[in-house]
Amino acid sequence: MSTRFQLELDRERYTPGATIRGSILVLEGGDSRSLEVLLEYNEQAEDGYSAVAARISTGPLHAGNLTTGMSFDFEFALPEDALPNYRSDHGALYWQLDVKCAEPGGDTHERRRIEVEPVHRTPPASV
Repeated sequence: MSTRFQLELDRERYTPGATIRGSILVLEGGDSRSLEVLLEYNEQAEDGYSAVAARISTGPLHAGNLTTGMSFDFEFALPEDALPNYRSDHGALYWQLDVKCAEPGGDTHERRRIEVEPVHRTPPASV
């Protein structure tokens, strides 16, 4: 049986440069080589095309088998130049977190989209 996780985040909406903090609770342990969290910027077209345009990893949070009840904290700095999420009739661009557990025979993933909003800058006052 595959491992199962519960992903908790400090919030659901972020702006470029913000810190994303969260934790992973192991709901069902099992055989594992490693556990990491990936922050990914994805492109998805209406015709089914999908690609990861950017990926940042925490690196291994744990190596070895996982036991039910284990918990791991993580944090990412969202890039200062992070593009916001976008949706149109032809597809979407979006950020997601991917909890990846490398397991014998196939990896387990727990994914969650997060909202990245554009920064609204105030123009400088004219002199």
